[in-house]
Amino acid sequence: MANFDLDDLLNLEPSKISRDLSGYITYVFGAPKVGKTTLARDMGALIVACEDGTRALTGAYAQKAKNWSDIRALMRFCKDDRMKERYKAIAIDTVDVCASFCEKFVCAQLDIQTLGEGGWAKNGWSTFKKEFEEVFRTITMEGYAVLFISHDKTEEVTRPDGTKYNRVVATAPSSINNIIKNMSDIIAYGYFDPTTQERYMMLRSFDGMADVGCRFQYIESKIPFGYQNLVDALNAAIDEEEKHAGADAVTTERITYENKELDFDELMKEFSDIIANIPGSSDAKQETEEGKQFIEYWAPRITEITSKYLGTGKKVAQCTRAQVEQLSLIIDDLKEIIQTKPEKAN
Repeated sequence: MANFDLDDLLNLEPSKISRDLSGYITYVFGAPKVGKTTLARDMGALIVACEDGTRALTGAYAQKAKNWSDIRALMRFCKDDRMKERYKAIAIDTVDVCASFCEKFVCAQLDIQTLGEGGWAKNGWSTFKKEFEEVFRTITMEGYAVLFISHDKTEEVTRPDGTKYNRVVATAPSSINNIIKNMSDIIAYGYFDPTTQERYMMLRSFDGMADVGCRFQYIESKIPFGYQNLVDALNAAIDEEEKHAGADAVTTERITYENKELDFDELMKEFSDIIANIPGSSDAKQETEEGKQFIEYWAPRITEITSKYLGTGKKVAQCTRAQVEQLSLIIDDLKEIIQTKPEKAN
């Protein structure tokens, strides 16, 4: 019942790099008016405006978001084929405000004032990380590119030898920023060259003066700012990857992933059907040979599996919708012991 299936695993093809930005998460922070929102428009993205930055931008498809419920609704809508036909990317402008929506949601959920309140008993930061990552990884798994947008600021960094230097970073609080960075495939800094006033995008910083990075090892460190320039740089990096890994490592197709949704009601029905088909289950309380065999052989094993995933003394009938994964694993284990049952248990 899980996403993992033995036949699928045995028939896996090697992973490939896509020339399309679909399925990738890009994190762009930078100076005001450098073109971050224009970048989102040129991607063909639905711009989720968590703060108002699209009023002076023509040709952009923008929708105001006011809370985390809006973001979660977006995640559900992204599974719709009509959305996939209309938009190739989702842009979050700005991710700082979006993260604050998520933080407020999690604090209300856990009945705390801040994510750090309550320590491990409440586990606010862990819950926030899980919630935030689940939403945006689900969107990328549906084949969309995700663009996170933020502003820039300068922070002072102390080297191991005690000397200090200034580094440009995104404006999100560092704990939240680290979660976003770990999710991202491309982290870029947009800035104006002080001499020429030309706009550039920094993708690698060898001196550590900007908090940037990229999973594509052959990408240029600096390019002119713009969507097409980013795509060109990405494809140039992929061309170089082809030289080292071969053409089979690259695809021009949009990468999507099948995500098997677990249906609680269907799983409950499947569990009931499995139990009903075990000989003796219907007359386990009666003095029949099959009933005795069910009590002696099957009942303890069913109890053992259920306790393993739900806790000692719990029954599947007490399973909640939030425990759909546990229910799925109970069914998988039950199927396995039925397939390997000895003859005497038939």
